[in-house]
Amino acid sequence: MPHRRNVDMDLLRSFVTIVEVKSFTRAADRMLRTQSAISLQVKRLEDQLGCRLFERGGRGVEPTEAGVLLLGYARRILAANDELVGRMAEPQIEGGVMIGAPDDFSAEHLAPALARFSRAFPQVLLQVTCDLSANLRRDFADGAYDLMLAYDRDADPAEGAVWREQLVWAAGEGIWDPDDAVVPLVTATAPSLLRKIAIEALDDAGRAWRLAYVASSRAGTLAAISAGLGIGMLARSSVIPGVVALDRGAGLPALPIASVHLHQRSGIGLAARRLADFLNHVLGGKG
Repeated sequence: MPHRRNVDMDLLRSFVTIVEVKSFTRAADRMLRTQSAISLQVKRLEDQLGCRLFERGGRGVEPTEAGVLLLGYARRILAANDELVGRMAEPQIEGGVMIGAPDDFSAEHLAPALARFSRAFPQVLLQVTCDLSANLRRDFADGAYDLMLAYDRDADPAEGAVWREQLVWAAGEGIWDPDDAVVPLVTATAPSLLRKIAIEALDDAGRAWRLAYVASSRAGTLAAISAGLGIGMLARSSVIPGVVALDRGAGLPALPIASVHLHQRSGIGLAARRLADFLNHVLGGKG
């Protein structure tokens, strides 16, 4: 009988996370582990499968041909595992959950997590509203959402942050000139915490700036930056092809880490409580 090899589920989770964030360092931050621990997990997975899974390049790590093949299987295996655990644990959970979340965070991180939850609990109806964090907080206070995710300034993860990510200046490829005297700024509409952080950083550094483009959505912001209408501030994971994160040589001030916090309305039902637990587990790096 041929030898059967069982792949460790934790190794697959780490592998998928690295592919998604394109960095061992960011994967380690997301999963609350050291970079050396993540690297060791990849080495163990490569040893188990007998092939190299990543290439390192100028834009971060990319999966090899074998890594691309593994990615599809790994996502299906993890989804099946989550569905099994959810249905075996509490197969009768049903109802609706109202969720408020920032547009960019929902597109990059929340939607994949909700897809996993929905496979585990198919009888739960998820309704998501995307808006600026300030508006989300206002509507949450009025009882509009069962759960709300909103940006905050850097905070201790123990105080409720489910996600922490470095903010970066971003421009269209080959467009930004560090010698420009006035920074043409692309921002979200007010009120926006990220807009406020960007303006404060420029003011504190004594850099002159002007509003070049104000967008009401993540897609509009990215389109304006990519087209060269100005410089924007993004979470690092929001940088897409056609947009580049600017380094220190760009002459722009350093930016802080932004935190996303999960808030629960009092008196929410079982479905919302289970979703909150799930998001804390997955987004907090333990899933």
